[in-house]
Amino acid sequence: MAGARDPITKYSQGGLATEKDIMLANALHEYVDKHVLVGDVRQNLDGGFHRDEKLAKKTFDEVVKGLIKLDCARAWLPKEYGGLGLESNVTYCIMNEELGRGDLGVALHFNMIPWAFTPAMMTNNKPTLETYAPMFCGDEVHSAAFEMTEPAGGCNIEDRQQHGRTIQTRAELVDGHWVINGQKMWASNNGVAEFYSTVCTTDPNKGDEGICIITIPKDTPGLSFGKPEAKMGMVWTDYNGAMYLDNVRVPEEYCTARPGGEGAEVFHSMLQSRFTDGAMALGGAQTCLEIVEDYTKDRFIVGKPVRERSFLAAKIGGMAMKVRAARAFYMHIASMFDHPELYGKTNSTPQVGRAASSKVFSTSTAIETMLGCIELMGSYGYSADYHVEKYLRDVIIIHLWMGGIQLTTLESAQAEYPFEPW
Repeated sequence: MAGARDPITKYSQGGLATEKDIMLANALHEYVDKHVLVGDVRQNLDGGFHRDEKLAKKTFDEVVKGLIKLDCARAWLPKEYGGLGLESNVTYCIMNEELGRGDLGVALHFNMIPWAFTPAMMTNNKPTLETYAPMFCGDEVHSAAFEMTEPAGGCNIEDRQQHGRTIQTRAELVDGHWVINGQKMWASNNGVAEFYSTVCTTDPNKGDEGICIITIPKDTPGLSFGKPEAKMGMVWTDYNGAMYLDNVRVPEEYCTARPGGEGAEVFHSMLQSRFTDGAMALGGAQTCLEIVEDYTKDRFIVGKPVRERSFLAAKIGGMAMKVRAARAFYMHIASMFDHPELYGKTNSTPQVGRAASSKVFSTSTAIETMLGCIELMGSYGYSADYHVEKYLRDVIIIHLWMGGIQLTTLESAQAEYPFEPW
């Protein structure tokens, strides 16, 4: 099974990955092996046993700066601002999985950059791009945030069947400025981001017609944050908490997706990138699989390595089989999203279902694999020294966000037979 660790073996199946994709995978694979999967790095990204924020931040910045040199931050930003202008979903997924091999919170950091910039890139909103894109194409660590979830509604906002009617963050255009009031929760990088790409509505009663997305610079008067949430996983690699907007005023031109239909089109299209989350989760699952393969090679039952005992070998083989199947699934869906002329628009019902199915299968497979590894390793699997428990803690939130298994499974069903759940 060692061959599955090689990027060429992992990604060349089916002919979907290009030669450049394999080169990218090799570069990230080597970096992760040398700078993340060594010593106490993964534990220190959590802040060590005592969850030391200072230690976690120092370790995080060191790891991220190395990946910035490999162009991970600017890869998806437009060329005219210093980015590489990459667009392939297959490439994006491969990057996610390789970064996820090392640490899921680090992978999330590089996901949030194109995620927060997407509205501006889709509508070519120059004020946002000119102000922030060059900054993120530089050598320093910067964070971005995309604000959608609200305290009262949870994933309601992410359910396209509710047509934006549950959005409570209100934006009103007054004298050339958007005046924004409301509250957001759980967005990645809350309180530490350079800017906040924020989903609002001009009027909940207008449904999709009222949805708009507005860039809010950090330190804007009226913008404040609650303390970071104490969480099970991604303890310091992702800051989550409340964001409060009290008469926040930003220039009209910072609206990256306008009400009247554009906002809904952009927002609903963005939500269908769920399959990329699955790729990230599988990166962690792949590493856990490798950990248990090595562990069971050096543990013996009556003089024979544990992994050579048929029952246990079959369990490891079963986990590896599901990881390979999940990878093939997300690669296939990513390729379909790269060809909308053949398979439909990003937010079409069939594509929504495909993305949802891939995410559910990948994250469920990742959790099942990590739990299986802990079972095979016994108390050592439960120990921080072997890292599996950290991957499991971190992956749970990937399984939950963007509507969790319930909404994504529902959307998968809707792709098979149309119905209105509400």
